[in-house]
Order: sequence, then structure tokens, then C-alpha cells
Amino acid sequence: MNLAASHHHRRKGAVILLTTALLGAILPIVGLAIDSSLLFAIKARLSAASDAAALAGARALQRGMTLESQIGAATATAQAFFNANFPEGYLMTRNRTLSVTVAETAFKTRSVRMDASVDAPTFFMRVLGLNLTTVRAVGMASRRDVNLILLIDRSGSIATAGADDDVRAASKAFVEKFAEGRDRLGMISFSGPYYENFPPGFDFKTRSPATLSQTIDALVFSGNTGSAQALWQGYQRLVTINEPGALNLVIFFTDGRPTALTAQFPVKTLADTRYSYSSTGTLVSTPASPCSSSAAKLAFISAPINTYATTGTTWGAMLTQATSPTHDEWTLAPNSSGCSYASGSGQSYRARMRRDIAYIPDTDQNSNSTWGYMPFSSPGDLFPSGNPYVGKIRVDSPRAVRYAANNLADNIAQRIRNDASLTPYIFCIGLGGTSTETLDHVLLQRIANDPASPIYDSNKPIGMYVYAPTTNELNEAFARVASEILRLAI
Repeated sequence: MNLAASHHHRRKGAVILLTTALLGAILPIVGLAIDSSLLFAIKARLSAASDAAALAGARALQRGMTLESQIGAATATAQAFFNANFPEGYLMTRNRTLSVTVAETAFKTRSVRMDASVDAPTFFMRVLGLNLTTVRAVGMASRRDVNLILLIDRSGSIATAGADDDVRAASKAFVEKFAEGRDRLGMISFSGPYYENFPPGFDFKTRSPATLSQTIDALVFSGNTGSAQALWQGYQRLVTINEPGALNLVIFFTDGRPTALTAQFPVKTLADTRYSYSSTGTLVSTPASPCSSSAAKLAFISAPINTYATTGTTWGAMLTQATSPTHDEWTLAPNSSGCSYASGSGQSYRARMRRDIAYIPDTDQNSNSTWGYMPFSSPGDLFPSGNPYVGKIRVDSPRAVRYAANNLADNIAQRIRNDASLTPYIFCIGLGGTSTETLDHVLLQRIANDPASPIYDSNKPIGMYVYAPTTNELNEAFARVASEILRLAI
């Protein structure tokens, strides 16, 4: 063999040895990478399935009439979601185990925990004696219990539009989405006065003699729209419950704009010139009120729907809290003896209110302002220079009354959101409206702190305004609000 051939054989042998050495080093690395990729895919799918299962289980906690049935619903739902997302034998895994635990993990908070594990196969790592690797994942989701006050507008316009049965049906479907025994629900209805139809309780699906759904069925629709007082009373129920750990909610349903407001109205003790109650466009000299007592009257006053005119009828002063679900809202306010508006019965006499009430105060009885969103202009809305009540909001102007009612509702909503302890959320649902008076969408956005609101504040509880143009969309509107509430709760 010559020298060149010998050198060639030595080089060939060296290459074989080097290749063998490289393959011995690279193959385990490649095998480890493949096995690791498989384990990563299994772990990712297992984690996603566990998270989805826990979340679905937490959302199912509202199902059932007892705590035990709610736990059962959450457990079954979590298992079903896990099975759908990580079936037996996925990527050749075996020995799948899963466990669902439902427990109260904090005050007013229940958590659903999903523990899952599988044995994953290996391929290249078997050369090291490792045939299976156990992969584990944990998913957890919590649901805060709810304190919810449902405010239902029962004004006459709903009955006139033939929408009363649709309002009842949508409200009842909404109520059924919450958990008996854990969530606390109550209801206040409002026209001019408010009425607490259903004091807040955990037994809203089983209470005797009437459940919340049965109470909704008994609603009677008639009268004005006292939005501000309803909002305030709903908030006060949350204040009384006083559970910062819960999800505190006010749900406000209406089909119109505010027409009534409640306040401590000062008695007119001075003679002045104002619009006549009988000829509403005529200014007349008006003496001091004949009321037996000069003490301010806690009452509501109102103006007709479909008008924001500076002249026209205004009414008062009437009882602020209804005495029954079918209460006649023309009942006199307390301490009305001797007043002009108390000299007869019915709506026509209540128009004499402007002879007895001096003006609309700057704040209501709870220090909420009647100024703001809708600006007053003088002299149409404010008593002019030369009047002893100069600069005060007129009670003889329908526009002034309705502006004050709008401002009061807007300011009360802002005060509710400013409660840093309870952090209440407000959700508004608006139905239709009429061709003569459409809903004020901006006001309802403001009340809810909806992201579309011109005064939206991302640092305060963010609610939602949902509009149902007709009763056909009302169920969907209530369902949308319920879905958003459950999103917040989890």
C-alpha cells in the first residue's frame, strides 16, 4: 500500500469515529428536545383544560336551590368542561385523574379548584429507563357572592305601551340567573313614590308568601318617574347590608326620563309673582301659602311627560314612599294641612302646589344636588331679579322641575360610585321610549359610568347601559347585564 492510500484510510477511519461520537452526543439531545416538546404540549393543554373547567364550575355556582345542589352543579360542570378539553388518551397519555373542590376561600367568595394529572409517554428518554412522566396542573376560579337591588320603573307609560308583561317576563328570567342561599336580591319599584316590593334576602326563590318572581308578577304600572329617589333607596339597601367583600349592584330599569323629584320643599312664606296654576302661561301675584305649618314638606313634585316647556302644569306635594304596590301616588305628603294643594282631591288640586311651595331647593333631603347635568337658565328656570326667591329653581316651570329631577338622578349615581368601601356598580337598562319623548341615552350612560359616557371614569366601578329599542330585545338586554355581572363576580 502506498503512502497516499494509507493516509486516505486513516482519514476515513477518523471520520467514522468522529461521526459516531457526534451521533452519540447529538441523538440524546434531539431525543430530549422531542420528548420535552411533547411534555410541553401536554402540560399546556392540561393547564388550559383545568383553567377552563374551574372557570365554568365557578359560573355554575348560581344553579340550584340549595348550597349542596350548587356545589353539585359546579362539580359536574367543571368535570364536563375538563373532559371536553382534555379527552382520555390525548397524545397517548394514560392514567388520567381529576378532582374538583368547592370551598369558601374568603368572605363572600367561593372558589372552584380543579386538580388534574396524566402520565405522558416518552420515546427517546426510554434509553435512560424513563418510560412515563407524570404531568400535573391546577386551575382555580372564584365567584364573589352578589348583593343586588333591582329597581323597576312602574310608571304609566309602560302600561300604555302594552309592555308590562314583557317587563315582568324579562325581570323574572334575570332573577333566575342568581344563586339562592348565597346571592342576596331585593327589589324596589318606582313611579312618583318608591315602594320596597321585596326586601333583600338570600331566599328570593323560595320566600313565603311570595318569591321575588311572584312579586314581579304582581307589579302594577301607573304614574310618574321618580328615578332619583329609586336610585338613592337602592343604594341605601346596600349600605344597610354593608358587605364590602361582596359584589354590590344596583340594576336600574326605565322606559323614560325622570319626571319627579323628592326633597324637603320650603313653604312659600312670602308674596311674589309666578305662573298661575290654572292659566299656566300667565304671571300672577301670589300671596304667602295658607299651609298650617311653615315647616318644609318632605314630598315629591312632578311635571308631565313629553314636555320640557318653561310654562305648563306642575304637581305636588305628594307622599314619597308608597304604602302598597298599588298605592295611589296622589296621596298627600305629611303635614299638608291648610295647604292650597290639600283643599281637594285628585290631580287638579295638586297643581296648586306652586301656591304653597316656594322653590326647589339646591339639594334634596340627603344633600344630593339638584344642579349639574342639565343647566338652568334665567328667567325660564330660575326666579328672576325682583322676586324674593331670586336665583332659586322654579316650581312653576315644568322644564325646571324636570331638569332638577335629571340632575338629582345623575348626582346620586355619582355619589353611589364614590363609595370606596362598597364599590357599588350600576347597570342601566332602557326600554324604547316614545316618539314624543325618547330615552335620554346620555343620562343613562352617565348613571351607569358606561365607557360611552361623556363623564366616564375608569377609576370608578364601570357599569353598563343596555338599550332595548322594543320589547323584543328586552330579554336579551337583561341577559347581557346578567352575563356582565357574572363576569365581574368571577
